Formats: sequence, C-alpha cells, structure tokens
Amino acid sequence: MILTKKMWMVTMLFLSVIVFLSACGGRGNQPDEKQNQASGESKSAATKTVKTIHGDIKIPVHPQRIVVDMYQNDLLALGIKPVGSVKYYLDNPFSKDLVQGIESIGDRGSVSIEKVLALQPDMILIGSKDTSEYEKYSKIAPTIVIPYGTYKNVHEELTAFGELLGKEQEAKTWLAQYDQRLQAARDKLKGTVQAGDTFTVMEATEKEYYVYGDNFGRGGQAVYRGLNLTPPPQVQKELLGETQWKSISKEVINQYAGSYIFLTVNKDLSGYEGDSIWKSLSAVRNGKVFELQEDRYWYFDPIAIAGQAEELADMIVQRNKENVSQK
Repeated sequence: MILTKKMWMVTMLFLSVIVFLSACGGRGNQPDEKQNQASGESKSAATKTVKTIHGDIKIPVHPQRIVVDMYQNDLLALGIKPVGSVKYYLDNPFSKDLVQGIESIGDRGSVSIEKVLALQPDMILIGSKDTSEYEKYSKIAPTIVIPYGTYKNVHEELTAFGELLGKEQEAKTWLAQYDQRLQAARDKLKGTVQAGDTFTVMEATEKEYYVYGDNFGRGGQAVYRGLNLTPPPQVQKELLGETQWKSISKEVINQYAGSYIFLTVNKDLSGYEGDSIWKSLSAVRNGKVFELQEDRYWYFDPIAIAGQAEELADMIVQRNKENVSQK
C-alpha cells in the first residue's frame, strides 16, 4: 500500500500525539512516587523531644531498633520487639515464648557495648541512674533513663511506655486483658482466703530474713497489688511506701510474719526448715508457707506480675485443699 502525502502527514501527526500523551503520563506519576518515598523517609526520621532525668532528649517518634537493659517485657506487652536485651531478662520464664530473635547484649553488670553498637539502635532504654551508664549508652543512640521504681503500679508503668513509644491504644488493650486475668485470679480465692488472713513476702538467708513490700519484686507486686492480699500491720506500716524492703533478725520475725508466707529461696536453701523460732510461726505450723524460686519470682515486669498472680492464686487454693484433706 502506497501512502499519499496527505495520509503520511496524518499518520505522523497521530503518532506525535501518542508520544506526547505517553510522556505526560510518565511525568505525571513521578511526583506521586517521590512524594510517597519522601513521606516514608519523613515518618522514619520524625523525632520528638521528651523530658528525662538527663534533660530534654530527642528520640524517634517511631523507633525501629530499640535496645533495653531492663524494660524488655514492657515493650513486648506493647507489641514491640527490641533488637537487643540483657540475658537475665531474656531468661524470664514468663516471656520465654516472646523473645525469639532478640539478641543478647550480655548480662546485668556485664553488658557488651560492642554488641550494642553492632545492633545499630535508634533508641536505648535503661534503668540505671548511674551517670556513667547513661553517658556510655548515649554515645551510641538517644538514651532514655527510667530508674527502677519510677512507676508505682502496672497501669502507670505501661501507660507511660505507651505514651513514650506511640502505643497508647496497645497499652489500653493489654491493660484491659491484664485486669481480666487478675480478677479471675482473685475470684479463685473467694471462700479460701478468710477475713483477717495476712500475707508476708520474705526471703531467707543463713543469718537473717528480708521482708518486702508491694513494689520490689519477689512476688510482692503480684501478692499485694495483683491479688489485693493484706499484709501484716508491721509490713503495712513500714514497707508499703518509699521503703520497700528491710533486713530483720530471726528474733523479730514473728512481728512481720503473716498467716501466709511467700518465701523466696535460692537453690541451696530449697526445702527451708529454719530454726525453732521459724517453726513456731503460725504459717509454718499450719502449712501455709510457699517456697518461691528466686529465678522465677525476682521478676517484676507487667507480664511476670500477671503470671505470678495466677500461679500464687492456684498455689493457695491447692494448699488449702491439701490441708483440709489432711485434717
């Protein structure tokens, strides 16, 4: 087929229009792609300033690589998996199914700064008030210090972490489930725990005892705050405020011993029998002493407290059944 001059001109004009429209369409997509890319970069780079004991510190709004030396389980409760944590907290039996993929940075008192550095964190959370610790970590990434004991209860603690990390709704959801679990544990004790029953959280050593309050681990948070169990008057008076633990001699143990005793022991003192003073205590005579292994009850994070409260409620119910059957 031979094109006439007129047909040839029309064809060329048509092709020019197609090329022009294609070029416009291609250029039209570019701003959107660049805008989306810029938006993603802006989100990951966005920062905010928070007040800390070391002054105002700028942190990422959405941190992606957090290293912790204490608050591992607070982050896990919020659905955040830190990239690095301390072995002691990685070994927490109440969160063993949640820590896969978290790198160990060493143990308490022997953290490897080289390992922290290799993880390239964009934020670090620590619990020590030691200025040298802060300075060490802050050279690597923005570091937030939250001293141990800052928060008085699980609700206050997890709410604060939710606000810090932009996980307010996740905190509310987790706390609602936490409240349901604790209420179920308390309900188990109805009819078992009687009016006037008191509960002591203690630790035994070869020479003395330690008595604990409601915010210092050893199961204290689970006993007094989780299960709402009543401490003896002397514990109520001395150990449920700013002072949370006390060393006492064996001669005055009866002043702090409740009708139930939760006794933390190490492996060497497992099956603790004590002396004549210990054996004279009401809780000992009535079979209401519960040994708690330290590697399970020293933990004090929200996840551990919930698990401990459930375990302790079951222990009390089971022991009372056994005591009744033996009468």
